[in-house]
Amino acid sequence: MSIVDRLFASVMPLVPRPIVRRLSTRYIAGESIADALQAGAALQGADYRVTYDILGEAVADRAGVETAAAEYEQLLQALIDQKLERNLSLKPTQMGLDVSEDFCFEIVSRIAQRARAHEAFVRFEMEDSPTVDATLSVFDRLRAEYGGTVGCVLQSMLHRTEDDARRLVSIEQPLNVRLVKGIYVEPPEVAYQDGAEVNASYLRTLEILLDGGAFVAVASHDEALIAGLHAYLDKNPDARERTEVQMLLGVREELRQQVRASGLPVRVYVPYGTQWYPYVVRRLRKNPKLATYALTGLFRKREKMSS
Repeated sequence: MSIVDRLFASVMPLVPRPIVRRLSTRYIAGESIADALQAGAALQGADYRVTYDILGEAVADRAGVETAAAEYEQLLQALIDQKLERNLSLKPTQMGLDVSEDFCFEIVSRIAQRARAHEAFVRFEMEDSPTVDATLSVFDRLRAEYGGTVGCVLQSMLHRTEDDARRLVSIEQPLNVRLVKGIYVEPPEVAYQDGAEVNASYLRTLEILLDGGAFVAVASHDEALIAGLHAYLDKNPDARERTEVQMLLGVREELRQQVRASGLPVRVYVPYGTQWYPYVVRRLRKNPKLATYALTGLFRKREKMSS
């Protein structure tokens, strides 16, 4: 991680909120459901798939978790009413994982039940390494109960991920995995520190999952990994229906256009909500490189889309 990245990250929390908000607008749809639906409708009109995320994490009290869950239920109903794609992304610590695994399962189940009834999909996200065991434990229960309505996330930077992938594909249930590198700064005891090693782990995990019959969302802005997906599909064309590429709102839009033009479906992650400021600051502390992305993104042209 460069000195410049760390410098930007160290000064960002000192920057006035209006300026931080300006930096975040490329990557966050807004504060309201209406903002998110407007962004999502434009993306769908440009032939992208969309997943929605309400900002917020590290919620340690039951009342806060209940509030977050209610907001997701409102979002799901709005997507149903607007006839937009019903695809949600939930963070474990926002859904009560810091309270207890049982409570988290109950909360996500409430959303998953409604999602299943309306042919929607719920992505149960992944956070930093201390939460992985509990997150996968809750996901196992959700998967057993709701099958393909609920998916998980694996991070290739973690040493354990290939073994986690093998275990998940060995279970006789539909499996949908969002495969990421991982954004958290992790110690060398649990995570690869070299980018080449992270990429190699990513491609090995991708092969394990696809060979095992899983649907895999290749969440990356790295051309090398997208090329690796193309190489796998050239050899295994039957797996094409079980893949998509996922990218973050506002990040490398020119690349996502190229990927879409190549014939691969692209899903865009659309975060929104009133918790944008703690989200930005927390992300910068976890990964200072994002500060550089935010600043340089101000000077890039946006993709034009239909409304």
